[in-house]
Amino acid sequence: MLHKKDLRLLYELDSNYRKTFTQIGKKIRMSEQLVSYKIHSFEEKKIILDYIPNIDYSRFGYLTFIVFFKVHYINEQSFDRLTHKLKQHENITSIIECDGNYDLMVTFAAKNPSSFNKKLKQLVSENPKELRHHTILTTVVEHHFPRSYLIDSEDRYDTILGGDREEIKIDQLNLNLIKSLINGKKKVIDIAQEIKITPKTVITHLKWLEEQQIIKSYRLLLNPKAMDVFANIILVRYRNITLEDEENFRRFCKYHPNVVEFTKTFGEWDVVVHTETNHREQFRKLSLQIREKFEDIIEASDNFRVFTIPKKQYLPQEIFDELEK
Repeated sequence: MLHKKDLRLLYELDSNYRKTFTQIGKKIRMSEQLVSYKIHSFEEKKIILDYIPNIDYSRFGYLTFIVFFKVHYINEQSFDRLTHKLKQHENITSIIECDGNYDLMVTFAAKNPSSFNKKLKQLVSENPKELRHHTILTTVVEHHFPRSYLIDSEDRYDTILGGDREEIKIDQLNLNLIKSLINGKKKVIDIAQEIKITPKTVITHLKWLEEQQIIKSYRLLLNPKAMDVFANIILVRYRNITLEDEENFRRFCKYHPNVVEFTKTFGEWDVVVHTETNHREQFRKLSLQIREKFEDIIEASDNFRVFTIPKKQYLPQEIFDELEK
């Protein structure tokens, strides 16, 4: 069980992991040395799995598509091989291992539906025994909320990715900088050394990327199991929906401390809600609360547990592969 100060530290890191240890320490009344020690401990214990810059893929002209796969399970080794293969795919940006009606929730990024369709069909044809059934959702827009439940915070800002955004031309230097961030570099000096530019140039370009709302935030990929947290996903299908009804549901999710992501989609399901709770009963209460409060607009819902997240980023590898050609 993590102590309150540990949770406070994780919250501050998840709000912006690029803050200096001194800045974080002053805010939570912890020495710089202790902040450094605890972060290293979180990494060793696999509580922090990765550092994820939230990059708005729509600024690069990309759409995202969520595919739920029911996998023909042979044994653990074959499942791990399949997951490893998906991680290497140039268009897959996220993989979630789950239970229930689906085994894998996989996000693809592609320039258009035709390109996505070709990539998906090719992947399924290469793995016909494993990937037998799938459901596809097209992402409309993503809303990411802070993990307020960690510290009982009322701070509920909304980081928006995707949607109807104007594409921005990104030069090679900025792409190299983004790649360095995706590869886990956090400090300006480390980024500068990796892409062979001065720290001052890194700061200038990071500021531009943030001002253009290409980089929206700097979040953590946390391991719920190592934190004794239950991660679940709720799928919702609407009926008789109005724009006002839809906005009321989004606002409910935004201001609920245990909802961390809210993704509008179209396809078999209209919304994908990511939740994190301290125990199963808390998740059940949230799930029932949604069904009761919005019974007039919810036609159907489903939910499943999240076990692990082998991959999470917001730009496909194909962008960076093209740089090396």
